[in-house]
Amino acid sequence: MASILIPLANGSEELEAVTLIDLFRRAGFEVVTAGLEPGPIKCSRGTVILPDQTLDEAEDRDYDLMVLPGGLPGADNLNADPRIHRLLNKLSEQGRFVGAICAAPKVLADAGLLKGKRATSFPGVLESMELGDDTTLTVETVQRDGNVITSRGPGTAMDFALDLIELLAGPEKRRQVEEPLQRPT
Repeated sequence: MASILIPLANGSEELEAVTLIDLFRRAGFEVVTAGLEPGPIKCSRGTVILPDQTLDEAEDRDYDLMVLPGGLPGADNLNADPRIHRLLNKLSEQGRFVGAICAAPKVLADAGLLKGKRATSFPGVLESMELGDDTTLTVETVQRDGNVITSRGPGTAMDFALDLIELLAGPEKRRQVEEPLQRPT
């Protein structure tokens, strides 16, 4: 069973966070939601989420994937926390997967994880950064390059989650999760 860390910050995009959490749990994965500080998180549209634990409590475990929801100022709050950068780099160095959606790919960029990679984000987020010629920006719904997976925004959250499920557990597990969702074909 895959183990996944989803850090949550005030201002995180709730549609992305809840979609990831829900679909990963439907897949039978162990999902740990971790707030940057104790207590509830107020998301970008006012939804309140109570994380499973704090990031301090969650950071000493091993995870197969760490995935960041976007939203503003949530992505900026994640980016400003040195623990997030440390965990992203630790997982990447271990060959584990790191992912981000919407505005959160900028956290991967600032952590140095998009060098030499293809990546996507909410329009304008990565384009506004000085990434250098070795990062290739795409407009793909979900972009995977090695152990780095990025996605565009709230409307791509389900595709992103399902692609990550397939990456971690194979196409049959994806089918088992996706079929009951009754997504249009």
